[in-house]
Amino acid sequence: MFTPSEQWIWHYCSEKARLLLDITATAQFCSPFSAAQLVYQPHQQPLTMAEAETFWAIDHSLQQLDMPAAVRLELCLTALCGSFLQQQAHKSWYFQQGSANTVAAQYDVVMLRGLSSQYALVLSADSDCANCLLLGDISTLAGKNIARLQVVRVLHNRVSALNVSIPYRYSA
Repeated sequence: MFTPSEQWIWHYCSEKARLLLDITATAQFCSPFSAAQLVYQPHQQPLTMAEAETFWAIDHSLQQLDMPAAVRLELCLTALCGSFLQQQAHKSWYFQQGSANTVAAQYDVVMLRGLSSQYALVLSADSDCANCLLLGDISTLAGKNIARLQVVRVLHNRVSALNVSIPYRYSA
Protein backbone atom coordinates (compact mmCIF):
# COMPACT_ATOMS: atom_id res chain seq x y z
CA MET A 1 0.00 0.00 0.00
CA PHE A 2 1.19 3.52 -0.74
CA THR A 3 2.01 5.83 2.17
CA PRO A 4 0.60 9.38 1.92
CA SER A 5 3.25 12.03 1.40
CA GLU A 6 3.58 15.76 0.83
CA GLN A 7 5.04 14.68 -2.52
CA TRP A 8 1.53 13.68 -3.62
CA ILE A 9 0.10 16.52 -5.71
CA TRP A 10 -3.56 17.30 -6.50
CA HIS A 11 -4.42 18.92 -9.81
CA TYR A 12 -7.23 19.08 -12.32
CA CYS A 13 -6.48 17.76 -15.81
CA SER A 14 -8.60 19.42 -18.48
CA GLU A 15 -7.40 16.84 -21.02
CA LYS A 16 -8.84 13.95 -18.98
CA ALA A 17 -11.56 16.19 -17.48
CA ARG A 18 -10.85 14.68 -14.07
CA LEU A 19 -9.36 15.48 -10.68
CA LEU A 20 -5.95 13.77 -10.46
CA LEU A 21 -3.52 12.90 -7.69
CA ASP A 22 0.11 12.48 -8.73
CA ILE A 23 1.54 9.86 -6.37
CA THR A 24 4.97 9.21 -7.92
CA ALA A 25 6.64 10.08 -11.20
CA THR A 26 5.09 6.92 -12.65
CA ALA A 27 1.87 6.53 -10.60
CA GLN A 28 -1.19 8.75 -10.85
CA PHE A 29 -4.70 8.36 -9.44
CA CYS A 30 -7.49 9.49 -11.76
CA SER A 31 -10.64 10.23 -9.77
CA PRO A 32 -14.14 9.60 -11.12
CA PHE A 33 -15.04 13.28 -10.55
CA SER A 34 -15.39 15.81 -13.38
CA ALA A 35 -15.15 19.62 -13.28
CA ALA A 36 -18.93 19.98 -12.88
CA GLN A 37 -18.77 18.03 -9.60
CA LEU A 38 -15.92 20.04 -8.06
CA VAL A 39 -16.07 23.13 -5.86
CA TYR A 40 -12.75 24.21 -7.34
CA GLN A 41 -10.03 22.80 -9.56
CA PRO A 42 -6.70 22.52 -7.71
CA HIS A 43 -3.48 23.42 -9.46
CA GLN A 44 -0.35 21.67 -8.12
CA GLN A 45 -1.71 21.46 -4.55
CA PRO A 46 0.37 19.19 -2.27
CA LEU A 47 -1.36 16.68 -0.02
CA THR A 48 -1.75 18.14 3.46
CA MET A 49 -1.05 16.48 6.79
CA ALA A 50 -4.80 16.54 7.53
CA GLU A 51 -5.46 14.69 4.26
CA ALA A 52 -2.83 12.09 5.17
CA GLU A 53 -4.54 11.56 8.53
CA THR A 54 -7.88 11.28 6.72
CA PHE A 55 -6.38 8.65 4.40
CA TRP A 56 -5.40 6.48 7.37
CA ALA A 57 -8.79 6.97 9.10
CA ILE A 58 -10.59 5.88 5.94
CA ASP A 59 -8.25 2.91 5.48
CA HIS A 60 -8.86 1.84 9.07
CA SER A 61 -12.66 1.95 8.56
CA LEU A 62 -12.49 -0.01 5.31
CA GLN A 63 -10.45 -2.79 6.91
CA GLN A 64 -13.72 -4.06 8.41
CA LEU A 65 -14.65 -5.29 4.95
CA ASP A 66 -12.96 -8.20 3.25
CA MET A 67 -11.46 -6.62 0.14
CA PRO A 68 -8.13 -6.67 -1.70
CA ALA A 69 -5.59 -4.00 -0.73
CA ALA A 70 -5.72 -2.49 -4.24
CA VAL A 71 -9.49 -1.96 -3.99
CA ARG A 72 -9.13 -0.47 -0.50
CA LEU A 73 -6.45 1.92 -1.83
CA GLU A 74 -8.75 3.01 -4.69
CA LEU A 75 -11.58 3.65 -2.22
CA CYS A 76 -9.28 5.60 0.14
CA LEU A 77 -8.05 7.83 -2.69
CA THR A 78 -11.56 8.36 -4.07
CA ALA A 79 -12.84 9.25 -0.58
CA LEU A 80 -10.00 11.78 -0.20
CA CYS A 81 -11.51 13.66 -3.15
CA GLY A 82 -14.59 14.38 -1.02
CA SER A 83 -13.27 17.74 0.13
CA PHE A 84 -13.25 18.94 -3.49
CA LEU A 85 -16.87 17.96 -4.21
CA GLN A 86 -19.89 20.25 -4.37
CA GLN A 87 -22.72 19.73 -1.89
CA GLN A 88 -25.65 17.84 -3.43
CA ALA A 89 -29.37 17.71 -2.70
CA HIS A 90 -30.31 14.61 -0.75
CA LYS A 91 -31.66 11.57 -2.58
CA SER A 92 -33.24 9.85 0.40
CA TRP A 93 -36.38 8.81 -1.48
CA TYR A 94 -34.21 6.33 -3.44
CA PHE A 95 -33.48 4.31 -0.30
CA GLN A 96 -35.38 2.38 2.37
CA GLN A 97 -35.42 3.62 5.93
CA GLY A 98 -32.51 2.24 7.88
CA SER A 99 -31.99 1.42 11.52
CA ALA A 100 -33.95 3.77 13.76
CA ASN A 101 -31.06 4.73 16.00
CA THR A 102 -28.13 4.79 13.56
CA VAL A 103 -26.10 7.98 13.78
CA ALA A 104 -23.69 8.08 10.87
CA ALA A 105 -20.34 9.66 11.69
CA GLN A 106 -17.57 10.67 9.32
CA TYR A 107 -15.69 7.65 7.85
CA ASP A 108 -18.17 5.09 9.17
CA VAL A 109 -18.97 2.23 6.83
CA VAL A 110 -22.76 1.94 6.60
CA MET A 111 -25.38 0.07 4.58
CA LEU A 112 -27.81 1.66 2.12
CA ARG A 113 -30.83 -0.32 0.92
CA GLY A 114 -32.84 0.26 -2.23
CA LEU A 115 -33.99 -2.69 -4.35
CA SER A 116 -30.50 -4.01 -3.57
CA SER A 117 -28.17 -3.28 -0.65
CA GLN A 118 -24.71 -1.79 -0.73
CA TYR A 119 -21.95 -0.64 1.59
CA ALA A 120 -21.16 3.07 1.65
CA LEU A 121 -18.50 5.17 3.36
CA VAL A 122 -19.69 8.33 5.13
CA LEU A 123 -17.54 11.18 3.79
CA SER A 124 -19.20 13.83 5.91
CA ALA A 125 -22.24 14.21 8.09
CA ASP A 126 -24.22 17.12 9.47
CA SER A 127 -27.23 17.17 11.78
CA ASP A 128 -29.65 15.96 9.06
CA CYS A 129 -27.74 14.23 6.26
CA ALA A 130 -24.73 12.13 5.41
CA ASN A 131 -22.68 12.26 2.20
CA CYS A 132 -21.90 8.66 1.31
CA LEU A 133 -19.46 7.18 -1.20
CA LEU A 134 -20.98 4.02 -2.68
CA LEU A 135 -18.58 1.09 -2.45
CA GLY A 136 -20.47 -0.82 -5.14
CA ASP A 137 -23.36 -0.48 -7.59
CA ILE A 138 -26.86 -0.19 -6.11
CA SER A 139 -30.36 -0.39 -7.52
CA THR A 140 -32.61 2.23 -5.90
CA LEU A 141 -36.28 1.93 -4.92
CA ALA A 142 -37.13 3.72 -8.18
CA GLY A 143 -35.22 1.09 -10.16
CA LYS A 144 -32.44 3.53 -11.02
CA ASN A 145 -28.93 2.12 -10.88
CA ILE A 146 -26.29 4.24 -9.17
CA ALA A 147 -22.74 3.25 -10.00
CA ARG A 148 -19.91 2.43 -7.64
CA LEU A 149 -17.83 5.43 -6.47
CA GLN A 150 -20.71 7.89 -6.77
CA VAL A 151 -21.47 10.17 -3.84
CA VAL A 152 -25.06 10.35 -2.61
CA ARG A 153 -26.47 12.56 0.12
CA VAL A 154 -29.10 10.90 2.28
CA LEU A 155 -30.98 11.65 5.48
CA HIS A 156 -29.60 9.85 8.54
CA ASN A 157 -32.73 7.70 8.74
CA ARG A 158 -31.75 6.00 5.44
CA VAL A 159 -28.48 4.48 6.65
CA SER A 160 -28.05 1.29 8.66
CA ALA A 161 -25.10 0.50 10.87
CA LEU A 162 -22.59 -1.97 9.52
CA ASN A 163 -22.98 -5.34 11.13
CA VAL A 164 -19.94 -7.49 10.33
CA SER A 165 -18.08 -9.88 12.53
CA ILE A 166 -14.57 -8.57 13.06
CA PRO A 167 -11.85 -11.15 12.44
CA TYR A 168 -9.76 -12.19 15.43
CA ARG A 169 -6.71 -10.23 14.25
CA TYR A 170 -8.63 -6.93 14.54
CA SER A 171 -10.18 -7.62 17.92
CA ALA A 172 -7.02 -7.29 20.04
